[in-house]
Amino acid sequence: MAEFTEMLSKAKSGALTVRELGVAVEAISEGRVKRGDLYTALHVVGLAGSPTQAQVVRKYLHVPTDPMLSRLALQVLGDYWGMSSEVLPELRSFLVGVDWDVDGDVRDIAIPIAGRHLRKIGGPAELAKILMEIADDGNELDLVREAALRALAAGLGDSLLETSSPAVRVRIGSAQAVNVLARAGKRYAGSS
Repeated sequence: MAEFTEMLSKAKSGALTVRELGVAVEAISEGRVKRGDLYTALHVVGLAGSPTQAQVVRKYLHVPTDPMLSRLALQVLGDYWGMSSEVLPELRSFLVGVDWDVDGDVRDIAIPIAGRHLRKIGGPAELAKILMEIADDGNELDLVREAALRALAAGLGDSLLETSSPAVRVRIGSAQAVNVLARAGKRYAGSS
């Protein structure tokens, strides 16, 4: 729907009005958004809304038929609104992997969110341990392992590796990767 596309442009530029945000929130809450427009409407709320609309977004954390909606909901709650502590159970679940996230779309965003959560909160150690397991798992794709290393590095405060961009490579087995894993292991050893 052109209405939500227009709202998204306004939300990105900071020009969305409170009334327009209310229209998007109400449409999502009442189920009046067509399936094809739901992602755009949810993105509008994510960009222009606040944690006061968390319940509207939270119900999209588990959409097995559309993992990209779940990915966006996690990104809105965990990154845009800084509510990673409030979605820890979901974050853990997505890091480990859920069977309906076939392409790993939700997991791909969960990994850097977990790293930023570790940096901000310092725990729980379980998140770091899951990231270390991913980074160490030879059955994982190298890009996923490298993303876990970048997330661990971000959690440890390494600003150089804070980006979630695959262009910033932390080569598996490199001195840098070994160093990140050793420091993370030391910091989170014995923690629960």
